[in-house]
Amino acid sequence: MSTMSTIPLDLQEAMAEMIGVTFSARNPKTHKPIEFKISKGHMYLYYRSSNGNDYCYTPHPDIDGWYYSFAYVGVGPGSRSGKAKRFAIKYLRCHRQRKAAKVRALRMRKAVEQRREI
Repeated sequence: MSTMSTIPLDLQEAMAEMIGVTFSARNPKTHKPIEFKISKGHMYLYYRSSNGNDYCYTPHPDIDGWYYSFAYVGVGPGSRSGKAKRFAIKYLRCHRQRKAAKVRALRMRKAVEQRREI
């Protein structure tokens, strides 16, 4: 029995979409496809906002030495209520330092949270 069969189908679709979107993304500065060689650890870390979107950064550089910050924004049904089942990468930026990528992800989340409070 495979491990994928124990994961609910909607989560499998979301995971497959995230993996496909992540690997089809291109570096905004060099326009080369983003490739990672990670032996262990996380591909990206995220901060979840109250609207259900994830504001992410990569803790490891890609093979060209770039770190990334981006947002997984809900699309389709449930995206306004924070219960989206499909996500797309938005606001992809590349950075030379991990700290800069992390700060940008936090800044994006904070900007969204402040707009909701107004």
